[in-house]
Amino acid sequence: MTADANPAFAAQLGRELTLYDAVDQLFGTRIGETLNELLIKGLMDFFDEGQSIWRMPGRRQGLFRAWSRIARRNRRLKMRGMDVGAILAETDQPEVMIDRVMRRLGVPEAFWMDNFTLELSKLHGWAGFVRWRAQARHYYWQERNPADLVDFLAIRLVLALALLEDAGRRLKRDLSWPALKAFAETHPHECLLRRELNAGSVLPDFAHRIEVTLERGDPARLDALFLEYERVKRAREARTRAARIQAMAERAGIARDQLLGYPDHRLLQLINGLYALKASEGMTWTRALEQTYRDRLLAALGPTLANAKTPGAANQLDANNQEDLSSPCESVQALFCIDVRSERLRRQLELLGDYETYGIAGFFGIPLSFIEFGKGHETALCPAVVQPQNVVVEMPHTHAKVSHSLYELAHEVVHDLKNTVLAPYVTVEAVGLLFGFDMVGKTFAPRAYNTWRQRLESQKPPLRLLIDKISEEEARELITHLQDEMIIRAAERHFGIKREALTNPMIRELREIALGQRRGRGSLFADRFDIEPASEAVFIRSLQVEYRVNPDQARIQLEHLAKIGFRHQRQAQLVGNALRSIGLSRGFGRTVLVVGHGSTSENNPYESALDCGACGGDQGLINARIFAAMANRREVRELLVKDGISIPEETWFIPLLHDTTTDEILPADLDQLPPALLTRMTRIQEDLTAAGRLCALERCRELKEQGVGSPETAARRVKRHALDWTQVRPEWGLSRNASFIIGGRALTRGLDLDGRAFLHSYDHRLDPQGRLLESILSGPLIVAQWINLEHYFSVVDNEGFGSGSKVFHNITGRFGVMSGNLSDLRTGLPAQTVLKGDRPYHKPMRLLTLIEAPLPLVQGLLDRLYKPRELVRNGWIKLLVLDPQNGCLQGYESGAWAPIDAKTSREARSVSA
Repeated sequence: MTADANPAFAAQLGRELTLYDAVDQLFGTRIGETLNELLIKGLMDFFDEGQSIWRMPGRRQGLFRAWSRIARRNRRLKMRGMDVGAILAETDQPEVMIDRVMRRLGVPEAFWMDNFTLELSKLHGWAGFVRWRAQARHYYWQERNPADLVDFLAIRLVLALALLEDAGRRLKRDLSWPALKAFAETHPHECLLRRELNAGSVLPDFAHRIEVTLERGDPARLDALFLEYERVKRAREARTRAARIQAMAERAGIARDQLLGYPDHRLLQLINGLYALKASEGMTWTRALEQTYRDRLLAALGPTLANAKTPGAANQLDANNQEDLSSPCESVQALFCIDVRSERLRRQLELLGDYETYGIAGFFGIPLSFIEFGKGHETALCPAVVQPQNVVVEMPHTHAKVSHSLYELAHEVVHDLKNTVLAPYVTVEAVGLLFGFDMVGKTFAPRAYNTWRQRLESQKPPLRLLIDKISEEEARELITHLQDEMIIRAAERHFGIKREALTNPMIRELREIALGQRRGRGSLFADRFDIEPASEAVFIRSLQVEYRVNPDQARIQLEHLAKIGFRHQRQAQLVGNALRSIGLSRGFGRTVLVVGHGSTSENNPYESALDCGACGGDQGLINARIFAAMANRREVRELLVKDGISIPEETWFIPLLHDTTTDEILPADLDQLPPALLTRMTRIQEDLTAAGRLCALERCRELKEQGVGSPETAARRVKRHALDWTQVRPEWGLSRNASFIIGGRALTRGLDLDGRAFLHSYDHRLDPQGRLLESILSGPLIVAQWINLEHYFSVVDNEGFGSGSKVFHNITGRFGVMSGNLSDLRTGLPAQTVLKGDRPYHKPMRLLTLIEAPLPLVQGLLDRLYKPRELVRNGWIKLLVLDPQNGCLQGYESGAWAPIDAKTSREARSVSA
């Protein structure tokens, strides 16, 4: 601590410190903390998505204007001394407000961008959410209640200005940028002592003296005290560092006398070396961890790598083309997501019988938005890097009205009661028994209670997926029916006229008038019910505006309906691309399993982190069902034959769901299977159950479960975890993910990769132009790297980049998680996902990617693809390429390719072991 450091403090103003940061450090105020609290409360009100029953008014005007209207009338802010109303009275434009606040604070324009960056980083979780909302163009709540970072920044600066002006009045100081800068430059000793005192880093025996001297304000005493304090603190820091160096030397075998005998320049070299090591220590351990894992992986792949050269591969491929494609092979083929949790299941299934497994991104190459039955919004079931253009709708086979079950009805009553002002009077008496029974059942007997509860809940009616495109004629007919229904409802609401009194000609005529297809006054409807022309005009206008029976809305509805489903040509293209990308274009078995995955857990805001990343954090069953339905379609297979893929008539694709918490694999759409396949499916289900139990046993051992000695016991234990709402860790999820392997299954078949590898099937012989590999590098690899970095940063700094402990989490607004009742939005993963106690469970390593393909092909793709190229060149992906044409293994490091001797790696690994 020296006086020379204070000019740096002055230079930090506006660049590394906001004005209120400096004021808090110099005068012990808590402006930053108060500012965050006030801003978070406003953001919670605005962004609420239905959790609160009392909605913030005026949200359709946008974040800044809605907050401004309320803040101007907020008496609590006025009572705290914050004259927010006077500031907001100047303008309602957020951009103008930002400009005026910065000028009022006197911050030079050259510092504005740095200052804005500081402000956005104060609540990086909320700022990140606002930024995402602003970019989510089709997100319902963003369209309804718009917000962006300009609004966010304007509100923050208004509150900061009000708090600074209030603090200035109380401290009787000018707290603008010029005044604070001048104070730091003219009172360097006083500023340093104030920062030491308010930061809590002051020497305890000096704290009282410094506080008293600052209150007296005598410059001479302040300078003298500073010099004494500086001398004492330096001496104590020197003794502390000397003791640490001595202890370190003793551990290294250097005696105290020997250390003290070193000349000064040798000691200085030692100290500088220690500090240099400290600066790079984290990366040193990271590289060692990565190298150890790489050596182990290459050692496991050793026999395969030794025989990597495949002479005559093209001839073999030509021979395969001559096979009898009309007869399916006897093995069962299964398509799994590349998720690391699928590696265990694939390995166990292959050990049980004649199964061929393939890895593919869990959306199975079908980018879509899905509208579930009973819900009116779309869910994108594809990676975030893909924009879906098609919509699939879940429709009932029958039009029977679905009744609510006893439990669902009670749940709605509870939700309404606990969000009203009468809740304290009636909740306990009205629903206390229901709540208590639910709590006891979920806590002490989750499996039995869940079984009983499912019996109470009503089942959905038989449902089907609307996959095919509907014709324009069908779409117009559907819109006409919808418009007629709106007219019937409007007639009853406005005039009390029931459907029985309306004739179809009346309804049709009203529709045509509202759509502008018929002119003139008077209608059959008005004549029949003696409605005045003025009332009829009001009714027609209501149909157009309130019920949206108008030409513009009809055109929008037609556009929406045009997105539903896929044309047969598009279905064949998607299925063909997916099959080629994994090397399955011939030799189909009689049964091809399409296995999506998802996770089951109770009371878990992070459940989507356990679902399928390739499906946008949702379950993959819908994509599996759609892919299977397309591949089973006769019209699609006929188109595929023209494209070089012949699927035998006996081959049937069956969708299944792998529950990664329980390792249960459940088939779907069995009612659509041919009768002859049901018997075969029974045997397959037995194998799937056995493989799932073996996986459960592996995972129970990793979870350190006690008393689990058999696969059956393990299956029961993980099932309980999935239903137990007190379970903070139902499964480890994707923790410990470390590698991404793109190549044939022959590379890894039979190897225990410990559930740490993403496995994507790929056959370079089917992809001479590299188009399939390009899609893998641009999609699945990017998503896998996101997952890897999400775990990496969450484990290296769980409080900063992760989300801390689940124990303190609360859901806010149905869109995010906070710690306690007021905090920044938590980002990243919770401690229970990446930590085991206070030690890392996930190993913080960058993603090691191994590609089985010709090196020139990979190099050409990296030169062309921006995102993969930057991730590789900047070191976020550690890339290895196994060239099957010459058997060479090449690695990219420090901007260059270099051969890797797998044998040397294996020998090094054996020595270290």
